[in-house]
Amino acid sequence: MLVGDFMIDDTNYADCLTLYNFNHVDKIKGKESFSYIFNDNINYIRSLYNRGKIRNITYDTIQKTILCGSIYLGYDLFVCPHCGNESIVPHKCHSKLCTSCGTKEAKLRAAHISSIALDAKHRHIVFTISKHLGGYFIKDRSLLNLLFIAARNTLACIFNDAKYRKIKKKKIYLKKNKCPYSYKNDRNKIVFGSVLTLHTFGRDLKWNPHIHCLISEGGYSDDGFWRNVKHFDYTFLRNAFRTALLNEMESKIGSSFKKVKAKCYREHQQGFYVYAKPNLCDPRIVVKYIGRYLGRPVIATSRIDKYDGEMVTFHYNRHEDEQYIEETIPAMEFIQRLIRHIPEKHFKMIRYGGIYARHREIDSKLYRAISKSKHHIYRSFNQWRTAILSSFGYDPLVCPDCQHRMEFLELYFNHQRVSLEEMYEKVMSKSRGKRSSA
Repeated sequence: MLVGDFMIDDTNYADCLTLYNFNHVDKIKGKESFSYIFNDNINYIRSLYNRGKIRNITYDTIQKTILCGSIYLGYDLFVCPHCGNESIVPHKCHSKLCTSCGTKEAKLRAAHISSIALDAKHRHIVFTISKHLGGYFIKDRSLLNLLFIAARNTLACIFNDAKYRKIKKKKIYLKKNKCPYSYKNDRNKIVFGSVLTLHTFGRDLKWNPHIHCLISEGGYSDDGFWRNVKHFDYTFLRNAFRTALLNEMESKIGSSFKKVKAKCYREHQQGFYVYAKPNLCDPRIVVKYIGRYLGRPVIATSRIDKYDGEMVTFHYNRHEDEQYIEETIPAMEFIQRLIRHIPEKHFKMIRYGGIYARHREIDSKLYRAISKSKHHIYRSFNQWRTAILSSFGYDPLVCPDCQHRMEFLELYFNHQRVSLEEMYEKVMSKSRGKRSSA
């Protein structure tokens, strides 16, 4: 069977994996995995692609997800210098749909945030939108940028409340510039730390764009003092986010959006729903808390209960009342629900703002939640060898026959041996080119 540019066996994906002696965790994937479901319905997916029903990035992501953990994406070859035993470690797909790669990416992000998180309380805020707006974002995915802009501007108004009220009272309008963010280049502003994550899915896998924010309950002013901000006006948050988002969308879409804008104001007189209650998110649990939302897959494999070749059964707890819901839908509908959440290439689903985005000498004086001496320890937990050892209790680089440490021998990609010297020279030439252009 030909999957894109790759040839795989006509049996199934699990049989393809058993043809090779992989001494690592990805030996056989169950029938409830994305890879198995995609591979079992590859003809349907290919027909959608040929008819132009799915995007190129979607088709490429599906191919990578199917082949994740197989030698078709390349592999590293390790050999034991004592007994000559060889071990193949296949490359992963690193796609945003893969549950395995997505979970690892979330851990890496959490480790990065642990190195920059301030020693201050943080708050989790969720910005949602009206049901009338979802269609615009799925038709034109570039509009998803407006969710970040509206959320960031709303938070900036909260932290710079006095300046915002002065502008509103005297009807002073900020000069328009190329930067869409409020107070970006203003003096005497309070700069806070924020991590914004875009989710386009709900628990039932339907299209539901919303923004998760982790913000510091305080900011660093230009006069060199830290100022705590503990009061968040929920009414203001709802109304300010609604106004900011609708105005941004109207400026992008044009006059045809005015009717929908007026409808949103009529049906959401109290503003769009915003969750911003205090959650006691102190510095000790910031990384663990935000790790639940950073780059996680659309649905965990553990929530897929059954796949019989035609129907997929999965479960979730309904958001409104936490009631347990079990849903059985055709496999084709399940695939369509999944692939609509694949972002465009190079689109940033996670963005850093304020103190967490800038790099100034004055910020080095701020206290971090985790000391700099411990950063390398946290990052080491997510390395391939350490992660397998901590999760499954064995060292993948220890020879199973003689218990000696195996050494890296060769790297293969596209069924060809890759010269490490050529790869090193290629990377260094690109680096030198960037430096010279700068």
